[in-house]
Order: sequence, then C-alpha cells, then structure tokens
Amino acid sequence: MVKLNERAFDAFLAALRRLDYTGYAEQYPPFGSWVDFSGKGREVIAAWGRSHKLTKETGLFVNVPFCRSRCRFCFLPVTAIGSSGPVRARSFARYLTALDREAGFYSNTFKNIRLSTLYIGGGTPSLMTPEETLEFFGLLRRRFNIPKSCQIILELHPDDVTDGKLSAYKTCGVSRVCIGVQSMDEKVLDVNARRQGLGRVAAAHAALLAHGIKGVNIDLICGLSGQGRASFLRDLREIIKLRPDQVHLNTFINTPYTLHAMTGGRAGDERKVEAVRKEGFRRLTRAGYVKIDSDSMGRTPDSRNRQSTDLSGRRSVLGLGPGAVSRAFGAARYINRAGWTGWLDRTSRGACPAEKGVFCVPADEMIYSAITKFTDEQAVNLAEFRRVHGKAFNEVFLEEMAALKCAGASLSGGKLKLPHNMWGLVRRIFYRPEAVARGFSNISN
Repeated sequence: MVKLNERAFDAFLAALRRLDYTGYAEQYPPFGSWVDFSGKGREVIAAWGRSHKLTKETGLFVNVPFCRSRCRFCFLPVTAIGSSGPVRARSFARYLTALDREAGFYSNTFKNIRLSTLYIGGGTPSLMTPEETLEFFGLLRRRFNIPKSCQIILELHPDDVTDGKLSAYKTCGVSRVCIGVQSMDEKVLDVNARRQGLGRVAAAHAALLAHGIKGVNIDLICGLSGQGRASFLRDLREIIKLRPDQVHLNTFINTPYTLHAMTGGRAGDERKVEAVRKEGFRRLTRAGYVKIDSDSMGRTPDSRNRQSTDLSGRRSVLGLGPGAVSRAFGAARYINRAGWTGWLDRTSRGACPAEKGVFCVPADEMIYSAITKFTDEQAVNLAEFRRVHGKAFNEVFLEEMAALKCAGASLSGGKLKLPHNMWGLVRRIFYRPEAVARGFSNISN
C-alpha cells in the first residue's frame, strides 16, 4: 500500500490535477491514474454491457469540437474554423460523417436503452446551420432511442441566434439552452480574445423565450484575466435582470492547456476569486434563486441540467466526439482522443476512439459518491447512500468513517458532516492504493 503523509499527498494531488484536461472537477478513479485505452474497443463494449445492468439512468453527451476562434481561458480541445466559409462547411461535413460512424459503434449495445438526457456541448454547437442541425439530430435518433421525455440541452454562443437556428432547435426537441456568456465586460473580453457582441445576450435570451425554449442557463466565469470584483458582479447584475432559468458561476481554472497558461499567464488568487464567486451566489439568493449544485443556482429546484446534476447516483453517460468523457456506471471511465484530427482518424477506420480510461467496479462508484458529496456539500446523507448503493456507508467505509471523525466530522440529522471543506484529506482517506500507484506511474512518465 502506498503511504503518504499529508504534505506529500497534497503534492501528489497537485501533480494529478496538472494532468487533468477532462473538464470534470472530480473523477474516481482520478484521471491521473487512467491508462492507455487504445485498441480496447471490445473491452469498452463489454463494460457497457455490465453497466447497463447496474444503471438506473443513462444520458448521451456529444462534443462539437469547433469554435470561431480559441479564447485564452479555454482548456478544451477545440479547433478554430471561423463562423462561415468553406472551411467551416467542410469541417462540419467531415464531423457529421465521423460522428455517425462513432454512434454506430455503440448503437447495438444501446438499442434497448431509453436515454434520459442528451447534452450537446463544445466547442460551439450553435455554429451549425439549421440544415446541419437537422442532420445532426437525425443521425443521433437513428442510432439511439431518444424519447420525447428526454431532456435535450444545447450550448449556444450569443452571436449565433437566428430565427432559422432556433426553429431547428425547437423542431429537434431542444428544451434547454446554455448561453456561454462568460463576461460582458468589453475590456475583459479583449484581454481573453473572446469574440462576442455585447448587445447580443439580452436579445438571445428574449429570442429563445419567444421560440418557446424557456429553459435558459447563462454561464459566467469568475477569475478571468483582467477581471476584477466589480466587473464580475456588474455582469451578474445584468444577468439577474434577465431572470434566466439557471445561472452558472464557474471559476477560471488555469490548466496547462489554456492559451493563457501557454503564454506564461498565471491564475489569480484562488481565495479571492472564490470570495467573489460566493458573493455572486449570495446575490442570486437575494434575487430568489435556489442552489442547484456547487456551481449553479436556478429559479426553481427543477431549473437544472439533469445530466450533470448529482452524478453520485446510478447514472451513466456515453460521450461522443473528440475529448468526450464517458462514464459506464460500475464498469468504466474513459475519454476519447482529444484532438480533432486524431479522433477523425480513429472513427474513419471504424475504431473506438477511446484514448485513456480505467475499468472499475461498483465499489469505485461508492468512493466516487463519497468524495463528490464531501467536496460539494461537505456531508454524506447516509440514508441516500444506502438507497443508491444498497449498502450502509459505515459498513463499507468503517475505517474511513473513523478517520473522518478524528478530523472533526460529526453525525447530525442522518448526515455525516465535515466541519469545513477538507479537499485533500477526503482524497487521502478514500483513494485506493492501486489508484495512487497508477497515478505515481503516470506522473513519473
């Protein structure tokens, strides 16, 4: 067993985080411990077969890997193709053909699975024309069972709103839209190379409501380069005036994969950034919004993206497209080849595009659930844990529970509560030796 003191383990966690380009705040086993999945297509399909017997709900995530240009704060593997012209058209033609092949790789395994959620992210899915949008949804519906009850969400750039596109979204069953605003400060947008019309946000929100798409989420980022406290809170004040259904307040994470970091830029003071974000949540609370998850608030408890809310339950998500992450509950975690050309090459050959991953068992899901709850809510509801996993928390994690109590955790109202956020301690207690060993191996390589 790998034994590390607190200081050494914190350094280990920091090294793992530098390896992580998935965009997920938490994975277990952690992304830094994943191994090469190239050529494991058969094993991946077998894992989904095991997972279907354990999962209560399954969603589909589709990554559209294109943007007009690359923003300096973005860590995702996007390819800049502009907003119009032959390069954009050729890129989407090739993407849709390859996506259909990848979907076909999984369609037989998923033929009896009714999807509960479909999230189209990116990149910028709204770069598709209405005709491309119809083709996109058409191929997904041919390959998968997407019932009328399925929550369908699409990410949208505020400059892309046209009657034609909104009509296509409505026709295709889109029920929620996420507008990636990030900032409404012209100076901040310039510093971060973000191309966005300042007057388009309110117009986009109004147009969506007019087309009957009332589930609108607006994203802001706190801690951007060139952004101060006053700028962020001024942006939030303007968003609150619009009364969107949900508001996300994300934190800028300066991973090594951002242009900001690649050109020597540093991250802001995490404590100061988090203090500003907390003030943002307080203002949303005063405006009548309720907490949905660690990053968002909604007008009602149902104002939410069901696919990303509370992944500590028995949920699976199949990810398609470059860099998409899949979670086959109780069986596997993996990420597709991130680069557009690499993913295109693998799908064109009919190969599974999974690049890194780990096969797991239901016990790993219990660890993931505990870590997620202690991180997001500083507590685990013991009755809920038993309901989801069929086992009592104190039976599964007897030693871990004793260690948490020594650190100040207490039982109250059916919950095991931490006195404050113990990000590193929780992981040091729950990470299994094999995950730590693989993590060390990847760090050293």
